[in-house]
Amino acid sequence: MAYCRLVFPLLVLSVVQSYASSVPVFLWGDLSKTSLKSNPLAAVSEKEFEDVLKEELSGDPFTVIFIEETLSVEDFSSKTLDGEVPLKYLRSNLGDSYYLPSVSNALEALNSFADVEKENHVKLTENGLSAEIEPEGGKFLFIELKDANEKDTRAELLRRHNDVMEDMFAKLHNRYEKVVAIYTARNPSWTVSESHRVRRQATEDNKVYRLDGLLLYVEDLMLTELNKTIHLDNLESSTSTFNDTSNTMTTSMKFGADEIQLNFVHKNGYWTFENVVLTRPSTIEVLYPELEVYSLSEWSYRCAENVTFASVNGTINYAVTFRDMQVQPFFKTTNASDLVFGDTFNCIGFFSVPIWSGLFVVFIFLAITFYGIMMMLDIRTMDRFDDPKGKTITINAAE
Repeated sequence: MAYCRLVFPLLVLSVVQSYASSVPVFLWGDLSKTSLKSNPLAAVSEKEFEDVLKEELSGDPFTVIFIEETLSVEDFSSKTLDGEVPLKYLRSNLGDSYYLPSVSNALEALNSFADVEKENHVKLTENGLSAEIEPEGGKFLFIELKDANEKDTRAELLRRHNDVMEDMFAKLHNRYEKVVAIYTARNPSWTVSESHRVRRQATEDNKVYRLDGLLLYVEDLMLTELNKTIHLDNLESSTSTFNDTSNTMTTSMKFGADEIQLNFVHKNGYWTFENVVLTRPSTIEVLYPELEVYSLSEWSYRCAENVTFASVNGTINYAVTFRDMQVQPFFKTTNASDLVFGDTFNCIGFFSVPIWSGLFVVFIFLAITFYGIMMMLDIRTMDRFDDPKGKTITINAAE
């Protein structure tokens, strides 16, 4: 039984991982004009994609690879509320393009196909490219599109990347005789129209705070003073300080005139969210959690319910509430764009309130059923009957 419990989750994870690694790939530019035709109903394996690269890049062109964090087939056909297409430039190159809707391990195939000595890797951030492109630096240029902004919608992000790809391809075409561009991603995304619900991904949700050394997702952050509630949703600035001696981390988040300071401690393989220091124009208050917030090292803490830090003593009661929260401190200076949530430690154990309620009802029904069966087994039927033609049955008191 224990073996089955171990093998089944591994099988599920392997299936999910194999599915999650399939992403679309769009090639355009000075391709070799082969007779290859993509099949929209079949997935392309890593080996088959390498064969495609050998055919399309046989003329030894300069190859630039634009890498999104997430991308799916729906992104190519999506439209904004105004009816505009975010990836307009790619649509204009359909005649000179080769499109594969589902490729397994596309980046692994590209990395193995490219010559390590002829590769350049740069990142597109909010401040532009992380490094200059050397004219003779190589034949393969990998550009990771890491300029996501918390206030961006999916359409705005794709539109900006569309303009970046168009501008970069034009510059490279002026520098090199043959240029081929490839647009793909690390992971798939699920995107529908902006007016419909988008499946939440913590890596791109605008409710994720990517701070220095801290990753925090919160559905709503509320500050309560007596009976007055303020929603803290306009983060102006943030700073983090680390103390390696005491293994502590402090992150300050400023929301207008209000500032909250999140204090974390790392000890004995666990980290603990100790308290929140609230700073207002007229007061400084230390708030403590109603329930202990902690998790294993390199794990995140997840709670779909309200996590409240409140005043212990004082004439004015303050409270900071994190609704639907996931948080993980890293206790070191880390590039915010590279932060990823680890495995989750949930605030609700396996036996939640609904489960306990269901078990309680089941136990009551089992008890009633068992009692009814016992009563039925205890029923005694008559085993003697009077014969009207015979002698009358006499029953002694002892019987």
